[in-house]
Amino acid sequence: MASIEEQILEQIKRYDTIIIHRHQRPDPDAFGSQLGLKAILQASFPDKKIYAVGKSVPGLAWMSEDDTFMDDVPDKAYKHALVIMVDTANAPRIDDQRWQNGLETIKIDHHPNDEPYGDWQWVKNGHSATSTMIYEFYESLKHQGLMMTKKAARLLYIGIVGDTGRFMYSMDKETFRVVSELFGFGFDYEAVHHNMETISENAAKFSGYVLQNLEILPSGFAYIILSKELIEKFDLRDSGTSFVVSLPSKIDRVKAWAIFEEQDEGNYRVRLRSRTIVINKIANQFEGGGHAMASGAWAQTKSDIERLITLVDNELMTINNSN
Repeated sequence: MASIEEQILEQIKRYDTIIIHRHQRPDPDAFGSQLGLKAILQASFPDKKIYAVGKSVPGLAWMSEDDTFMDDVPDKAYKHALVIMVDTANAPRIDDQRWQNGLETIKIDHHPNDEPYGDWQWVKNGHSATSTMIYEFYESLKHQGLMMTKKAARLLYIGIVGDTGRFMYSMDKETFRVVSELFGFGFDYEAVHHNMETISENAAKFSGYVLQNLEILPSGFAYIILSKELIEKFDLRDSGTSFVVSLPSKIDRVKAWAIFEEQDEGNYRVRLRSRTIVINKIANQFEGGGHAMASGAWAQTKSDIERLITLVDNELMTINNSN
């Protein structure tokens, strides 16, 4: 029986048009796996039309070395297309819901498969990154014509670095093996790290504000609520606020933390992290989900914020009392 990787490649070979999607509000792994797969397929099948769609994020535009980042795909292109979704656990989170108009669909992801969707599903829950899976896809089927390029290797490396928190989380021997293989394609990894680590002066000042105003509860749960007005005051422009997510982890008594960021609609995006308790089940209660120790969620009201804080705080207190 053919492996799921072989079945996916068989479908890719059948179609002249392939459109690759990823999740909304993308992180480096979403872009890395999406654009890395696109680069592999373009090199392997130069006569096919390969597209990557979704909203661009200025703060991550440096990832693309081309003049264009995301492709402008007409609706009619979906009529006879194979659509591949990468790094997206839940269908509502897919950026650009036209994916449903594809003739056939494939899901490639490393999050818990709580919502199976797509005609084919290749899910490796707990894998360090979807970008790692894309490399393994190439590696297992290169004898059937798949080709890796320096461009694709660079993008996949960025995705792995992003989702492992600069090799601090979700690490295993396989991840390091894949990274070692990617290095063999000769991309400038020092430039990658420079782009990932460098922030603007305003972003540095904002980081100081976050650390000074972080609320830390006795349980070890830390949180901060960032209003729209505050973010606008620091004039972060293209930087966004994702760079502050790891800051609470630098404080020794912090065991879990949340960043609440007010949106234009008045609700709050929640970035939830932990190094002790599993928090994705809590995130699931707030229109979110993700990894056991790193999840996203939404708080529609201030009462939602208070309820989420209480849930995480209680979970930490339970663990603390049992030790």
